[in-house]
Amino acid sequence: MAVIIREEKVIEGKAYTVKVYRTRPGRLVTDGEKKRAEQLDVALSEKLKQLQREMEEMGLLGLRGKKGKVLRLWHEVGKRLDFVTDSSVVSPEDREYTWRAIYDHAGSLAPGPLTERAKRDPDTSHFSYCHRLSRFPWEFVESAGDWTSWSEFFDRKETKNDPRIIEWLGQKARQGGVAARQNWLRPLTKAIHKEFGDTDTTVFSVAELYERLDRIFAQTRQNGQG
Repeated sequence: MAVIIREEKVIEGKAYTVKVYRTRPGRLVTDGEKKRAEQLDVALSEKLKQLQREMEEMGLLGLRGKKGKVLRLWHEVGKRLDFVTDSSVVSPEDREYTWRAIYDHAGSLAPGPLTERAKRDPDTSHFSYCHRLSRFPWEFVESAGDWTSWSEFFDRKETKNDPRIIEWLGQKARQGGVAARQNWLRPLTKAIHKEFGDTDTTVFSVAELYERLDRIFAQTRQNGQG
C-alpha cells in the first residue's frame, strides 16, 4: 500500500501543496494502491477530527503547549493512535509514512510546525512517541517525569537501537516498579546512556540486558534519584 502525504513544492516560482504517494523505495504505486491510499487519507482525516473533539470534550486540548501539564494530553492522544500499529489498517511497511501523514490532519493537535525530523524520520517523531508513551499506565507515566523526560528517553540512541530497553521499562510498569520519588526517568535515562553509550546492546541476550538494566535502576534509586 502507499500513504498520501502533503508536501510544499515550488513550481515556476510559486509555492503549492501537493499530494505525494509514499511507499518503500523501488516499489511501484499501482492504481489500486493509489485508491487504497486515498481511502486511508479520508480515514485519517475522520479519525483525527474525532480525536480533536474527544480531547476538547475531555478538557485536555487546552493543555497543548503548557509545560508540566501537557503529558496527559499526549498520553490520551497516543492511546487513540493505536490503529496505526494495526496491520489490518496500515501495513507495517507503510507505518512510518502514516506517522508523517497524521501531521497533515492533526489540526489543533499538532505540537507545532512540521519539523525536518518529522519529514526525515517520522517513526521517531512526535505522534509516534505519543503512541509509545500510551503503552505505559498513566500512573507510571506521571511518576516518571514530564513530556520532555519521556521524549529524551525515546530519543536516546540506546533505546532507538534496541527496543528491548523500552520493553524492559514496560515490564517494570506491569510489575508495579514505580519508584518512590517523582521525576526519576531523566536520571535513569542518563544512567543507561552512561552504561551503554559505547556498547551495542543487541549482542546481549534478553536476560543479560534486563539484568544490567535492573542493576542500573536499583542504583539510581539508591542514589536518591528514583
